Amino acid sequence: MNRSTLLRLATLLLVAALVVTACGAPAPEAPPEEEAAVKVALVMPGSIADQGYNAAAYAGLMAIEENLGAEVAYTEMVPIAEYEEAFRNYAAEGYDIVIGHGFEFGDPIELVAPEFPDTAFLVVNGIVAGPNYASLLHENHQTAYVCGYIAARMSETGKLAAIGGFAYPVIVQQLEAYRLGAESVNPDIEVTIAYLDSWDDIALGKEAALAQISAGADCIFHVADAAGIGVIQACEEEGVWAIGFAYDQNGLAPDTVITSTIIDYPEMLTTAVTDIQEGTFEFGTVHLYGLETGVIRVADYHGLVPDDIAAEAEGVQQKIIDGEIEVPLINEPTQ
Repeated sequence: MNRSTLLRLATLLLVAALVVTACGAPAPEAPPEEEAAVKVALVMPGSIADQGYNAAAYAGLMAIEENLGAEVAYTEMVPIAEYEEAFRNYAAEGYDIVIGHGFEFGDPIELVAPEFPDTAFLVVNGIVAGPNYASLLHENHQTAYVCGYIAARMSETGKLAAIGGFAYPVIVQQLEAYRLGAESVNPDIEVTIAYLDSWDDIALGKEAALAQISAGADCIFHVADAAGIGVIQACEEEGVWAIGFAYDQNGLAPDTVITSTIIDYPEMLTTAVTDIQEGTFEFGTVHLYGLETGVIRVADYHGLVPDDIAAEAEGVQQKIIDGEIEVPLINEPTQ
């Protein structure tokens, strides 16, 4: 057999071997598909720059993005007339979870949620619930009661004040609880409560606070979002104490804001979204967050509250947790 024939034979054998190997070898596995990131949207009535209620919720959304790798979006300062549209748009765009940040979003979500059964809706401070929606309700009246106790112990005039954005039940509950906490110290203490009918009018908040200070109030608690910045400004200018809302607002006036009520939105919202992803979240109910959960609490006193009063306030909180003090829910203004 000559050399040319040998070369042809070797080539044929090599080709045959390659064909057999290719036919017999298993196909390479496709790389696993990456799980799509959960998409979460937040709808807010106020500005994320309010350094309070809406800023705290925005911090919660950022925690969801960072901790869960979620794709997030938000809309702030949404007018009442556009509530339904905001929820409907996010659901239509394929967001898995849409959160309405406020009691006022409950009714719109009840209307929109049935149109999008595969979308999960959450209402902060709401009282609505259904097959694909639920409420996350803070028992903020508990922390407000403690703040009222602190304010009464710190007061020298025997006159306190509180300012709310609107006379919504969840706001009224807090201001009335503040009054009750103060009265637990001194039944004769005078607590003046006012409502602004605004979340974002800083000048109006300041004007209302100045009026209360002129009447003798030496500590003012607010539940007024951005308008509360004006309340704190007035207290700082006039040298009286202030108590912030939803966020540690001492940074706004370090020598004035003795404490704040805290809502830990990063913890609460991250946990809720995680539970929804894992299929363990319970829809059709109202989830309550009291002092015992740690989601709500009273902020640091920043050295402005004497140690004995701070210790008393901690004792009041523990009595609420233990059920020795039951803070009533008052839904209608008493003045």
